[in-house]
Amino acid sequence: MYSQVLRNFQRILVLQTRRSTHITNNTFHCVCRKFVVYPANHLSLSSVTRLHDNWESSVENNKNADSPFTPDPSQLDSPQGNERDYIVEYCLEHEKPRRYILVEALRTRYRLTDNDVERVMKDEVVKKTFHKRSLVRALELLCLEGVTKESFLSYPWILTIDKVRLQEKLTIIRTLPVRDINHFVPFLRLTLPRLRKLVSIMNSESKVIPQGNRVYYISELLKTDPKLVTKYLSKRLFILEMPFEMLEQNLKHMINYNVSPINILKDLWAFRYTPKSVELRLERAKRAKKDKIMPWMVRCPEPILQRSFKLTLDELAVLGDKKNVVEYVAERLEFDVETMKCIMERHPAVMRVRVTKIKEVLDYLLNEAGFTRHEIANVPRILCHGLETTKQRIEELKSYGCRPTSLVIVCRSKREYEKFVKSWLEMDLKMHKYKEKSQTNETQT
Repeated sequence: MYSQVLRNFQRILVLQTRRSTHITNNTFHCVCRKFVVYPANHLSLSSVTRLHDNWESSVENNKNADSPFTPDPSQLDSPQGNERDYIVEYCLEHEKPRRYILVEALRTRYRLTDNDVERVMKDEVVKKTFHKRSLVRALELLCLEGVTKESFLSYPWILTIDKVRLQEKLTIIRTLPVRDINHFVPFLRLTLPRLRKLVSIMNSESKVIPQGNRVYYISELLKTDPKLVTKYLSKRLFILEMPFEMLEQNLKHMINYNVSPINILKDLWAFRYTPKSVELRLERAKRAKKDKIMPWMVRCPEPILQRSFKLTLDELAVLGDKKNVVEYVAERLEFDVETMKCIMERHPAVMRVRVTKIKEVLDYLLNEAGFTRHEIANVPRILCHGLETTKQRIEELKSYGCRPTSLVIVCRSKREYEKFVKSWLEMDLKMHKYKEKSQTNETQT
């Protein structure tokens, strides 16, 4: 009954305030800046009535005055005796956006630069939740746990984890033989059930693995930072769940065949195959004289592997006793190796082209198209283009009676090439008309 009467009276106050023409925006703004009043359900009915009467009388007395209306808290009576407890002075910090609170916390706790702060705030996950106060609480907890600035910049999403869940996850990870909590930061993204399962598996192997767990085992064998290992293992969790014997044998096979550690971590799917099949594929790649054995050779289909081996053998047949593409091109164009290296460095993409493709282009330009070695050396980019496109364009220009002084136009985009052909044809037509006109003038004279 009492609450219903109070709500009805509040509605009347709102309606009367809207209809009032004596209260200006400045007066209302000054009142709000002066005091912050707590909700009315803390006040008695008589207090609200006296507050409203005081409001109306003060507005009438100050119609022509500059001073704003200020309610007198002493006129309010509370069931507890003093209504001043419900009115507090206004604080500017209440208007401070949560974004600035978070940015200030980042700068004070981690001493981040403006670029680092902008990088964190641009993260998609942080961008959606930066207004929540829980981000600052998570930041405080991470500081206490010893999470460094580098880990925080690499994984800014850890701020968005609820503080209670974050504390539970950190407690679970601490049960492992952890040398540094920063080594396992990527695992904080896992759900609690999945994290408990993985940690229980790793704890059960702590007596079998001398390093304590698989993370430090892989890190020691590959001679890489544990942070880098967990970065990729957190995306391929089956590495932590597969039989340890299978993981151990496959890892040793790849190390024995000189597979790069970073390539192993980036392509962990090769560990899903049996150690015998992994060793067989790596041995075949070695016999095919692959200078760089990759993990994808273990898991790719047989036709793709066969084609890769064939290309490698064809390249070796073209190179002969040459070590690389630079020496081969230098011999074909009759330049010394150092000069040819400087020429090809103007367009480094040539270094990555297969030597078989370069051989086909050189054979056509030197033997069929009739270009000199200097013309080819001036435009090394021509060696990156396919033979079919190069041959088609040169034959088309020949049909129009155009023999380009430089191979640059052959290397241009389709749009630029067509523009050149169009301008050439227009110029050729004008020349033809000029010759006809000059001939007619000569015959008339």
